[in-house]
Amino acid sequence: MRILLVDDQKSLRRSLSLMLQGAGFETDEAESGEGALSRLGDQKYDLVITDLRMDGMSGVDLLREIKRDNPALPVILITAYGSIDSAVDAMRLGAFDYLTKPFREQDILEKIHASQAVPAGAAWPAVAAPSRDAEDIVAETPQMRATLIKAERIARTDISVLITGETGTGKTRVARFIHQNSARQQAPFVSINCASLPENLLESELFGHVKGSFTGATESRAGLFEEADGGTLFLDEVDTLSPAMQAKLLSVLQEKIIRRVGSNKGKKVDIRIMSASNQDLSLLIEKGHFRSDLYFRLNGIRLHLPPLRERGQDLHNLLQRFLAIYGNKYGRSGLRLTPRAEAYVLGYPYPGNIRQLESFVEQMAVFADDAGHIDVDALPEDLLQQAAPLAAKSGHAELAEGSGSIADSERRMIEATLQRSVNIGEAARVLGIGRTTLWRKMREYNLHFHPHGRSR
Repeated sequence: MRILLVDDQKSLRRSLSLMLQGAGFETDEAESGEGALSRLGDQKYDLVITDLRMDGMSGVDLLREIKRDNPALPVILITAYGSIDSAVDAMRLGAFDYLTKPFREQDILEKIHASQAVPAGAAWPAVAAPSRDAEDIVAETPQMRATLIKAERIARTDISVLITGETGTGKTRVARFIHQNSARQQAPFVSINCASLPENLLESELFGHVKGSFTGATESRAGLFEEADGGTLFLDEVDTLSPAMQAKLLSVLQEKIIRRVGSNKGKKVDIRIMSASNQDLSLLIEKGHFRSDLYFRLNGIRLHLPPLRERGQDLHNLLQRFLAIYGNKYGRSGLRLTPRAEAYVLGYPYPGNIRQLESFVEQMAVFADDAGHIDVDALPEDLLQQAAPLAAKSGHAELAEGSGSIADSERRMIEATLQRSVNIGEAARVLGIGRTTLWRKMREYNLHFHPHGRSR
């Protein structure tokens, strides 16, 4: 595989070249966008990796030229954290993916391999705007916007997809979104949590069984592989599969043939496999708990969903969405948090992510006062126990009661994040905005950062 590296800083370009050559790739270098175009005119490459910001022609300008002349050539952009918005915009123009500095060797190697998983000659098209199905997924932060762009593109292929992320981050919803935007959208989307059943029942559930194959099998039954024929089968918590089930799943992925329990007769199936894990499968492989050959079959392209605590404005938007949903469910229209209560809610780390936030909001809706106000006494006990120190330390408990405008909410969210961050860079990452944007917001709200003191 031949890769063209483009960066106007020789030291960075050279170190990346040595890293990739050590991993077995052939590399060429260009010190500018113009130099890259010259090389692309003379040589054939499988991938271009370019810095976003360069003197002269920028990485985005280079991307536009490449996509005009060779739309099937994948391009990966490298950017500083503060330029993530620009990198996400570049993905809409057709970039395959982006990396933020600094990055691990493992991260860039995974993206390189993923770029080659797209069928030969297939263009990685621009995405003008999110599809209507995307409206169901809250994605204001750059990381989630990039994830949705990739999901829409992946949907146009038949590549297997591995979705990773903590429990409750929305992996099933993203899998369904990919299916609904794919050529298989008219066929079934079948989902199963692999941890929900013991091994003997899981095998029957997936592969089906014939009458008399085990005690209680009074009739033959098709499994989920057959039910999903022509469509998509989504295997959640695939990391919980036993070694025996891993072997059987690998056989189906290789042969596209399933055999019901108790039968020697095979049946061919046409399905797309998507899977999800809240564990690091590479670590499980190192420990001998997961088959590497199955991992490579499942991990055609990986999508990672960030935890809610790193999604900045998405937390606020999800909170407002759930307040509307459960206000309507319980006939409590106009539900709103007091500033004190909101400080607690925005300061909570949400180990259970979106699912936990939704559960909390439903409880708040039940205990809101007759006017629809949700104060601290209506918040779930679990939330108060972990969020209370942050609210008290940040001075949120002393905030005056008010209308709770969007600007007020934004100020409180930034203030809370600054309080628990070790530096401005970390605060910007958690909020999902660039450093420049964060500095501007701090000036706007008269906030100051103190590593071990209050933001005020």
